[in-house]
Amino acid sequence: MAGSTVRPELRRRGILRCLIALVGAVCLGLTLLAAPPRAAADEEPATPPRSGMDDFGACLVGRGSGSLLLLLDQSGSLRETDPEGTRVQAASYLAERLADFSERSGAVVDVRVAGFSDSYAPVGEWTGISPDNVAAVKQSVEAIGSDIRDYDTDYWTALEGARQDLVDHDESGCRAIAWFSDGAFDLDVRDTRAVRDAIGSEKPYAPGVSLDEESGVARAEAAGVADICRDTGLADQLRGSGVVLLGIGLEAGDTDLTLMRRVTLAGGDNAASAGLEACGALSSPQGAFYTAGGIDQLLLAFDAIGTPGDTVRSSSVEICQGQVCADGELSFVLDKSVDTVHVLATTDVDDLDAYLYPPGASAPMILSAQAGDAQPADGISYQWRTRRTLEIDLDAATSKAWDGQWRIAFVDTRAQSEDKQVHVNLHLTSPLTLSWKDLDTTTLRQGESVEATIVLLSRVDGDVVRADKFTGAVSYSVTLTDAAGEEHTLLDSDDLGDIEHPVELAIGEDVAVGTGAVTTSVTVTTADATDGGKTIPGTQLDPTTSSVPVTVNPPSNFPELGATIDFGRLEKETTATAELDVTGPGCVWVGADSLKLTGAPHGAGDISVSAAASTPEQCVSAADGAKASLPLTLTVGSQANGAVTGTVKVSVAPLDEPERVQVVEVPMTAEMRRPLNVATTWSTFAIALAAGIGIPLALLYLFKSLSARIPAGTLIAGTKVVEVPQAGSAASIDFGPEELTMHSLTRRQRDCAVAGFHLRTVVGISPTEAPYVVVAGPDAPSVSGAVGGARDGHAVLPLAVRGNWVAILDQPDSPRRVTLLVLLASAAPEAIEKVVADAREHLATAVASVASSSRPAVAQDAGAGLGADAGAADPGLDGANPFGDSAPLGGSAPAEDSSPFG
Repeated sequence: MAGSTVRPELRRRGILRCLIALVGAVCLGLTLLAAPPRAAADEEPATPPRSGMDDFGACLVGRGSGSLLLLLDQSGSLRETDPEGTRVQAASYLAERLADFSERSGAVVDVRVAGFSDSYAPVGEWTGISPDNVAAVKQSVEAIGSDIRDYDTDYWTALEGARQDLVDHDESGCRAIAWFSDGAFDLDVRDTRAVRDAIGSEKPYAPGVSLDEESGVARAEAAGVADICRDTGLADQLRGSGVVLLGIGLEAGDTDLTLMRRVTLAGGDNAASAGLEACGALSSPQGAFYTAGGIDQLLLAFDAIGTPGDTVRSSSVEICQGQVCADGELSFVLDKSVDTVHVLATTDVDDLDAYLYPPGASAPMILSAQAGDAQPADGISYQWRTRRTLEIDLDAATSKAWDGQWRIAFVDTRAQSEDKQVHVNLHLTSPLTLSWKDLDTTTLRQGESVEATIVLLSRVDGDVVRADKFTGAVSYSVTLTDAAGEEHTLLDSDDLGDIEHPVELAIGEDVAVGTGAVTTSVTVTTADATDGGKTIPGTQLDPTTSSVPVTVNPPSNFPELGATIDFGRLEKETTATAELDVTGPGCVWVGADSLKLTGAPHGAGDISVSAAASTPEQCVSAADGAKASLPLTLTVGSQANGAVTGTVKVSVAPLDEPERVQVVEVPMTAEMRRPLNVATTWSTFAIALAAGIGIPLALLYLFKSLSARIPAGTLIAGTKVVEVPQAGSAASIDFGPEELTMHSLTRRQRDCAVAGFHLRTVVGISPTEAPYVVVAGPDAPSVSGAVGGARDGHAVLPLAVRGNWVAILDQPDSPRRVTLLVLLASAAPEAIEKVVADAREHLATAVASVASSSRPAVAQDAGAGLGADAGAADPGLDGANPFGDSAPLGGSAPAEDSSPFG
């Protein structure tokens, strides 16, 4: 859908196009839904089944850390489908919820924000999200939201970029992508030379297919969809890397979200239950998908994934007409086993009143949309996110009345909404977690019992909770999922007397050996409440689960193996080696055809794993308790981009008893990155200079013009008015992260606007002079701290503008006060301090060098030597480009098209 709003001729609405792009899926005309966001099932059960989101949360709690990448569509169709930027509001709300979850649970959640259209465009760095730094994540969301791109909605590029980003950063194994889009996989014709030069005419998943015409676009789209959904394709590579896919689709007009549903929901055996064509062969981890028709539904969708591991109770109740009614009430019973409660409710009509009854209250607290938001009081805080969506938070620490029944109802005092409803997400989860003490040092063996101590913790990294704290009921369980995917219950009890005492857990002979997971779960039911002599049953809270990977080994006289095999990264190489740890007693070898692939990039050819120890006679042996290693070699047919995932069948046997062999499937991974084979414009320029005589002067200017770009990436800027000290003195300057604004340059650019100033590239008159950047506004003298400082009263910077500062003399006749502009690549304190320290030391000297010069009449002098692009961007800049007004790339886009800030 990208670009359809600015180039109607590029839209392809025919049924043939849909069949090609979605490989047989039928194009559906979807209407805007007023219903709440829903799972893909037709009817949500009272107790929803576990999904990948639950598994991601259990992983976070079990391992204590993980990473989530927020992937946001930037395609041009959003100008029509989301003109108010509701996705930015909803994604910012998600950041707040993740920060709250991290603080409450104790789990460290690293978050990064990225956009996608024709390319994958991350903004900012990975951030361990918390209430203290959530503002930086929201800034990244806003930067992506404001940067709408005119070409492509390229799912393949987006998902592969996100996959690489996650696996490069995260070592915990707890990984998720929250993926937002408003449309189908869609590529656009490269209709001008400038576009082809800027974003390319081919895709890596469709080599040799030109996007310069419609037929090539259709073939590339079909190739992209096929590579995502083939067995071992991109969807399987994501799942094989442990990435949970969470899709949020914005429905508007003729939106077709079929492919998003397939990627997130239809892996392997899950396809039939989802009613979709399969996308990949792997079923786990299962994803989740939500649809929404506007800001209120988007808030509910993002709320559902904002607290990983919490089971969100989604329900709908009637709107009470005129006064509170029983059918419109939502009620629950609390006690001290619950610390906080979060409610997000969306109504079908505007400006209702919510009536909140704390325990024992005869009169309600009225939360009116028209009255605005309230300051926290008596453990209650609320905020109307929109005229229809209310957020309520309850806090036991500051509440005067906590234990007992709470009631919430929405009332239409005008009694004009009898057929309408309220849709509610209720988060009722105990902060407790169940932990198997010392599980990381416990060896699990098939057919043998193990002694375990089970404890209750207040949170992931919290203290042990005594059993006598509870006034209600507690049940808990320990489950082992083996290498074959079968679940085995090791413990299921509601007797708190077993807590903190050793118990025997039996690992059955039917448990498959290999890598599995131990999942612990604890469910709290609050104590009964009384109201006017009537007993109100306690509320069963949603279970808290924790999952930790384990290896189930063969019996005691067999060797113990390492958990995984990691071959690292292959770039130019087609072979890689790794070693598998072995602990005796026993003998270990890997036979032929031992690799079972679950993920492999297209073009990698034949892939195999081999070992010198390939028979029982050649095995690697280790005595009882001794350590050894099994060397392994991965061989691929050719270079490619993507993940290689699967399992290696490792044969193990007792010493001197090879006939008692068992096979253990050990997970393996490798990362393939084909090296880029693209000569930079600067290297081309250097070759041209070396050639000397015979190279046309025009060609030199062409190379200069091509290289005159501000590099892509995150650009952080901030301004502050500062006093200029006396010569020889240091300025008093400080910058905090909160004073900075994050921008995203998604590709190399000729100009951009930051913090109210324009940065423009200058080609220069001399063919041997390096291009540079000029600060071309406002109409005031300026100087930078870079080499050269200023030309004709205007600050100049290198093309790599980050890590520099500029002083603008707002009052040139009395230059004792200037506006300081800092340009950074990172908001890290050390990055800020490096630039600010240089400004402190050199500000006085730099300002003095331009203060005595006359104020430039206009930016005309600064434009001397500007290339055609800069001249086109500002009519007042008369460049000396030998190509005249025509840019050598076939014409430059207007300033508002070439800059993401226009």
